[in-house]
Amino acid sequence: MPAQQRKPALLVLSFLAVCAIASLVGTTGAAYLASPGKYCGVVVFDRWGSCLLLGGPYVVHVSRKVSDDLLPYKGKAMQLDAQDVTQGGMTAEYVMINKYRIIGPAPDTNRRYPVDTLQLVASDAFGSTGKPRFVVEIRNAGRSAVRVDRSLIGIVLLRSGAPDLPVSDEVSTDLIGAGGIGSGSFMSYTRSNNLRFSWGYTVDMRTRPPAKFMIAPGQLVKIRLTFKLYPGQYQLIFDYGGGAQMDEKSIASNAISFDMNDKRRATLIE
Repeated sequence: MPAQQRKPALLVLSFLAVCAIASLVGTTGAAYLASPGKYCGVVVFDRWGSCLLLGGPYVVHVSRKVSDDLLPYKGKAMQLDAQDVTQGGMTAEYVMINKYRIIGPAPDTNRRYPVDTLQLVASDAFGSTGKPRFVVEIRNAGRSAVRVDRSLIGIVLLRSGAPDLPVSDEVSTDLIGAGGIGSGSFMSYTRSNNLRFSWGYTVDMRTRPPAKFMIAPGQLVKIRLTFKLYPGQYQLIFDYGGGAQMDEKSIASNAISFDMNDKRRATLIE
């Protein structure tokens, strides 16, 4: 694939989509420009206190100055009417909501891929080697089979801001990954202390589900991943839903906080 075609595809993994520009999602990186309007996602406060909205492979930040109003909604899929939205970060890679009105729960309108009876459970599989390996379980707690779209399973990896880089007061973390299970693997790099570090993840193909699959009542599907990470503080969350419309209900897993030491060994942080 030519370089000029690869670039937008890579940008899709890190740029952040919003409800207001739903019709543009999935075209090019320019489609993820910040814009006032309706934003949807599960309300999450990360280990450093930053507030995020998670909707499948897409993530939106909420300014610390106004995020306290969302504390009662932690873990719930909400819809916000954002009046003041900016785009920033060192590479303009995230959308930041600075002023908003809470509309209410995110609409539950996706009848083709419903999320109401689904549960996501994340766990570590570090083992004795300390490699950053993880398992996400997708459980069907309902009474009917549920159809799942693999491309809507999001992988959100956060890292504490590097001390040598200018980090906004509104964001204490770098969103270094917002990809999905739809991609079997992903590799990229970042710089810290004038050094270049590569990172990425690989999905265990033996556990990677088909593009579309069914989960029977009371059943679950396990997906295993292995990350390649440089030293630092991290947090990993899986989520599902949202999709191209970005105006629908989504769900999120528990968060796993962990640190990577200089020997590239992972340690869980309670």
